[in-house]
Amino acid sequence: MRRIWDVPVGVKTVHLCACTPEHADEIGEALEAAGIVWWVKAPSSGLLTFLERDANVFVDRERLDEARGIARAILEPPDG
Repeated sequence: MRRIWDVPVGVKTVHLCACTPEHADEIGEALEAAGIVWWVKAPSSGLLTFLERDANVFVDRERLDEARGIARAILEPPDG
């Protein structure tokens, strides 16, 4: 899982989605394959678990539309 310090200097990131950590890993792999800069804020742990259970994915704001399509394909797969 990538973190904020993995983002190159000068790249501005924006929130893409909140999802399960498992989905965040899957989305991250797809973003990586597409060459999109991304990072994840992991959910809270310990005593704060009840406040935040989702992982929050952030992406390069210049590629937000493309990243939305990638996340949508993973989070909302077509019925088969």
